[in-house]
Amino acid sequence: MSGASSVENGKLGGRPKYDNNIKISLPDIELVILTPKQYGSLIEKYGYELFYKALKILENWLKSSPEGEKYKGKNNYAHFRSDGWVINSARFL
Repeated sequence: MSGASSVENGKLGGRPKYDNNIKISLPDIELVILTPKQYGSLIEKYGYELFYKALKILENWLKSSPEGEKYKGKNNYAHFRSDGWVINSARFL
């Protein structure tokens, strides 16, 4: 395996690594990290209203929950699964 492919595909060809320096910047969101491409795909998938509610829910959880500590500073794209707790919580607000 070449060094370039391991960087592109993550360690041993796993999930791709995301550069945390390339992330969206929103006024009310400090801790949720998404790339611009991920942000666009989530808005397309859920619509702006639902996605923004989910962003606020995840942001508040990262700020207030001790369990959220291990997710700070990491890409949070996986939290926005269609069957995940963040999106389901946003649907019922």
